[in-house]
Amino acid sequence: MSDDDAAADDTFGDNDDFVASGLYDPCAADAEERLALLTYLTDEIGVSIPELVHAEEVGGLLSLAAVRSLRPDGERWTLSEVATRVGVEPDFAAAIWRAAGFADPRPFERRFDLGDVAVFELVRDLTTLVGRDHSLQLLRTMGESITRIAEAEVALLRSNIEAPLVAQGQFVDVARGYAAAAARLFPRITEVIDVFHRRQIELIGRRYSDVSAPTSAVNVVELAVGFADIAGYTGLSHRLDPSELAAMLARFEATTGDVIAAAGANVAKRIGDAVMFVTNAPGVACALALALIEECTRERLPKLRVGLSVGEVIVRQGDFYGPTVNLAARLVASAEPGTALADAALHSRLSRVRAGYGFVPAGKFQLTGFDEPVEVFQLLR
Repeated sequence: MSDDDAAADDTFGDNDDFVASGLYDPCAADAEERLALLTYLTDEIGVSIPELVHAEEVGGLLSLAAVRSLRPDGERWTLSEVATRVGVEPDFAAAIWRAAGFADPRPFERRFDLGDVAVFELVRDLTTLVGRDHSLQLLRTMGESITRIAEAEVALLRSNIEAPLVAQGQFVDVARGYAAAAARLFPRITEVIDVFHRRQIELIGRRYSDVSAPTSAVNVVELAVGFADIAGYTGLSHRLDPSELAAMLARFEATTGDVIAAAGANVAKRIGDAVMFVTNAPGVACALALALIEECTRERLPKLRVGLSVGEVIVRQGDFYGPTVNLAARLVASAEPGTALADAALHSRLSRVRAGYGFVPAGKFQLTGFDEPVEVFQLLR
């Protein structure tokens, strides 16, 4: 037997647990890279063979080191134990967890740690102030918002860390990159969320106080509402390849986000190729609509359409409802590419204002959901 054959036998003997568990094939084309990953996970991270097998089954081997670091070591409890610890009914505890966006745990699954307990305690205390339904509504909004942030983080890492390294067969570097992000970046992101939360509370509170908005049981406030979307997006999405489409949407999001923020308005939400914004200043909304169209043209994006209306809006769980919102959405769908349409309420308030824009009658539109034709104006520089 040659020295090389003896070395190969020693390697196989050292890693026979990996082979026996189906995690490692010494004859595979990527055997060296695979072995480096498994060795890193067991020797440096302390992952057991059963954990590796489970991670392999669910496709999470590369991110296993990061996932393990996200949950601190310590005692774990079942959902019923958490309910007893916090002092809420088991059914309410289950409702809390579902409202946060998570599936029901198995009865004997010890999934919950002290951080999770804090969630249940918050909802318990909040319930004494605003009631059960409103507490669960707020938690649902929080869960959905954090889900979006987490989706963005994971997609960013998959595209910019995992994809190029996997293409080069550098599996262990992917695992190390994910682990580094979990250890060094994620805690800082949590701190940034806290900063932004405090600042947004201040800004949104001022949005109400600046106009002395009266309080109401359903939180009705007068706002200007706008929608802007990419004209011809459906056709573009079929013609462009995924990378081109993603690049275009990234430019659209960056451009519209910057213009809306600079104007002092708020992005209410994004719906695919559209963005919804709100402001308590109708004049700002008009100037903003034209600025969005012009800036997207400068950025060589497809032409935008914008729809604007002003009136009473129900603000509920971070979203906006009512006829004013519906009208703005119908107007953007009726606008020609590169134009902005406004309702009669905006025209009557601002037609005599000299602020760099004007109104031209566009006729009466029969809009879906509105019984009578709606008088519409085109907004121009």
